[in-house]
Amino acid sequence: MHPPHLHGPRTLALIAAFKFLKSALLVALAIALFRLRHPDASAHFGAWLSTLPIATGHEFISRGIHSLLGLSSRTIGLFAGISLGYATLYAVEGFGLWRNFRWAEYLTVISTSLFIPVEIWEMIMRFTPMKLLTLGINIAIVAYLVHLLRAELAAEDEQARAAARSASSTTRT
Repeated sequence: MHPPHLHGPRTLALIAAFKFLKSALLVALAIALFRLRHPDASAHFGAWLSTLPIATGHEFISRGIHSLLGLSSRTIGLFAGISLGYATLYAVEGFGLWRNFRWAEYLTVISTSLFIPVEIWEMIMRFTPMKLLTLGINIAIVAYLVHLLRAELAAEDEQARAAARSASSTTRT
């Protein structure tokens, strides 16, 4: 664990909370998907969705519901497993950032950076304000963590130089 830095722990805690929230939402999604693997649950869910006001009169949403309900049990299970995998990644990142571990900063920079091109492509294909917000948040997280890591490395380098100067001055006397 590295020493606390100016504004770091509070900001890292905020990013960690964001990661924990994403993890919890993905776990909830995985649970819902695992339940949808059963035909009775899928039929009940489809009937419930079709009664919602947003599902009626919106062809795009209606097609999405039918596509989701038309997936095989195996495909739904695969999506649930992927959801749990990402939930685990976000939970590990959140824990490490909460505890102020440097490895978590590196992990978060790498994993979040890998999603940015996909998010840009998604936004080009179908722009929504939510996608723009998500992209902006992820870019801000990566930029902040890269800045933080560079500042920490510079501080460590300066400490090492100061220790070397101190050691060389004591050997001369």
